[in-house]
Amino acid sequence: MLDPSLVVERVVDGLVLPTTMSFLAANDILVLEKETGRVRRVLDGNLLAAPVLDVAVNGAGLGGMLGIAVNSEEPPAVFLFYSESEDPNGDGSDRGPVLGHRIYRYRWNPDQGALEDPVRLFHFPPSPIGSVSHKGGIVLLGPPAADDPQRVGDGAVLYAVMGDNGTQDDAEIRVERQLNNSPDGLPPDDMSVIVRLLQDGSPAPDNPFTPYCSTTTSTTCGSDLDCPGGETCVTEVASYFGYGIRNSYGLALDPVTGSLWETENGPFTRDEINLADPGFNNGWHVLHGPDELDPQSPDQLFDIPGAGSTYSDPEFTWMQPIGVTAIVFPYGSALGARYDDIALVGDSQTGKLFAFPLDLARRGFDFTDFPALQDLVADDEAETDLLTWATGFGIVTDLEVGEDGSLYVVSFTEGAIFRILPRR
Repeated sequence: MLDPSLVVERVVDGLVLPTTMSFLAANDILVLEKETGRVRRVLDGNLLAAPVLDVAVNGAGLGGMLGIAVNSEEPPAVFLFYSESEDPNGDGSDRGPVLGHRIYRYRWNPDQGALEDPVRLFHFPPSPIGSVSHKGGIVLLGPPAADDPQRVGDGAVLYAVMGDNGTQDDAEIRVERQLNNSPDGLPPDDMSVIVRLLQDGSPAPDNPFTPYCSTTTSTTCGSDLDCPGGETCVTEVASYFGYGIRNSYGLALDPVTGSLWETENGPFTRDEINLADPGFNNGWHVLHGPDELDPQSPDQLFDIPGAGSTYSDPEFTWMQPIGVTAIVFPYGSALGARYDDIALVGDSQTGKLFAFPLDLARRGFDFTDFPALQDLVADDEAETDLLTWATGFGIVTDLEVGEDGSLYVVSFTEGAIFRILPRR
């Protein structure tokens, strides 16, 4: 820790490539293992031998057991995002052909210490090019929808991010798609999106986009009957909150403003941190990084009806990618009041955590103390290091504030969960 008032403790180790975690209660953690398909339980600092769930996943490349969120019901519902694979023998064998990248809701059985009664809520398609493709996979529960008459579960909406599934980096295999800002491309197919759902998998009723006709994209519709002959009504967009996503390992809600933030991995340059307002268009693959550094223009983007033109430059960009991952806002945490106006961010290449000072409106960053960053771009490693807050964590895959107010850090390469708390 570069802040001498804070200390790092190892909560648990012995995990196999852990991705994300969530709390059942204080000192009661569920954590995912990417390639085993297992959900492990850490109770009072002890890793229990038996998993609470073991399902068939394909963890090759960027797939596997990826995202978890727990609601506030009693007993809670647990939401998982994973790359489900065929399991012909019914024994949880992994690495079979991918059926899809899916979100499930499970019921926590406290008596058995197990996840039960799975209900599939959403299906993202398998990658057309194989396993080494962009899945994203983060799930996040947020405040209730403003107009939700159903109050499904505890009423919180469910966000999830799906990458472009590997269809946009290589020009030889590139598929032009509207969700990647090709106006004449294929209609939406649930890739390159942030979805926002009720807890039964249905679209949140106050989502920003309006269904439209697949080719005559300026024509909105309620069904195929409203579209010219041969066209379909693209109703899928009712589930979307944002699009133009390449690949993301970080979603977080600011507890003060309720705003959604997203981290974005660039191809060979220009990782990003974004404020994702409703209707967010991240610009991929036409734009990545600030518009002024990209030869293409926002005028070339595809605007889904209902939200208008919603592209905005990233709140921060790295010219040399760090493999940006998790983001968290430790407002009100045990770290102290000086961290109430900070965003903390992890990465996959340097093993560091970075501290970003928020501006007064909490819609961007205040780099008054860092003149080199006032252009909102880290041009090199030296500028990146101006924001270094902690080091030595390997590949950071999740950051969470616990019920004790500590900051919990999941390290993929260490197979461990750490926590950061005030020095006693």
